[in-house]
Amino acid sequence: MAKLKQRMFLVLVLLSLACFSHLPLASAGAPKRVTRTQQAHGEFRRQRQLTEQWEGSASAQGQEIPIKYWGGPVMTGNPSVNVYIIYYGSWPAGSGQGVIGNFIRSLSGDSSWQGAPAEAKVKLWWAINRPYSQDVDGEMKNVSRKVRLAGIAYDDYSAGDSFEDGTVWEVVSSKIGDGNEFPYDPQGIYLLLTSKDVINPGFCTQYCGWHTMGYMESDAVVYSYVGHPGQCPGSCGVRSTSPNGKPAIDAMLSVIAHEVAEAATDPDVQSGWFDDEGEENADKCGWGYGSTKTGRDNRGKTYEYNLVGMNGMRFLIQQNWDLLKNECVMQRK
Repeated sequence: MAKLKQRMFLVLVLLSLACFSHLPLASAGAPKRVTRTQQAHGEFRRQRQLTEQWEGSASAQGQEIPIKYWGGPVMTGNPSVNVYIIYYGSWPAGSGQGVIGNFIRSLSGDSSWQGAPAEAKVKLWWAINRPYSQDVDGEMKNVSRKVRLAGIAYDDYSAGDSFEDGTVWEVVSSKIGDGNEFPYDPQGIYLLLTSKDVINPGFCTQYCGWHTMGYMESDAVVYSYVGHPGQCPGSCGVRSTSPNGKPAIDAMLSVIAHEVAEAATDPDVQSGWFDDEGEENADKCGWGYGSTKTGRDNRGKTYEYNLVGMNGMRFLIQQNWDLLKNECVMQRK
């Protein structure tokens, strides 16, 4: 399970520079037909002062350690990687679902884009993942070119408003299969997003999000959890102003991008693409945003952004690891 680093050197000394490479998850209460992997790896948030130093410094972010292929699966199926979103908890209209949906759709591009030609578009960020590949029956196949928002479901606290990591699998698996909200999809990434009031002991203290693989009988299911950064603005990237006027949601999007990129290139965690220290592609560039532009919201406040999506919507998303250049970049044409 890839967990987005939270480095808080001065605030949480015990968490500094830690990497929970094999943090086990609880599996109590899981349906009998379901088994799940216990594999995980974590990455902790940099202290904000260090983040400011690292932004734009590709060699510092990636530490110049090459990423390698270790023989496991990669999401290479055509025509797309399919994202299924579960909004868990309280998500009334206008809570940010439109911003999240725009970003996921923008990963593949759309004719309605209206951003200036010089601005990095979201689909060029996803293109960074394309060189990652695997050998399928003697033929090298790359990560899927497109990402599709394949389904949305809402869950009104079916597991309560407080749960641990193992409960994520229980909720996700309950949505998949005949008679449920989503079909089983071998090209799917099932993404559980929780509202601000949902408590998970590991969120904000150990990670901002994670991904892993579970099994429903013999079917592998790739899934991810991202908590609501509004619970801990100082730990999961929330800024005082943001491109879409929703600082917590805009911060959440960068974590979502991080986890979806890793789930595509290393779905069965620590078997696909990662470096000798166990860091996956997005881990190597966590919390580094590269060169940013400045915008102004309708109240006259400025914000930073680095990507443009459908209908000109702007985002602030972390960089990703370019396999060919061996560095963190914002786009690949």
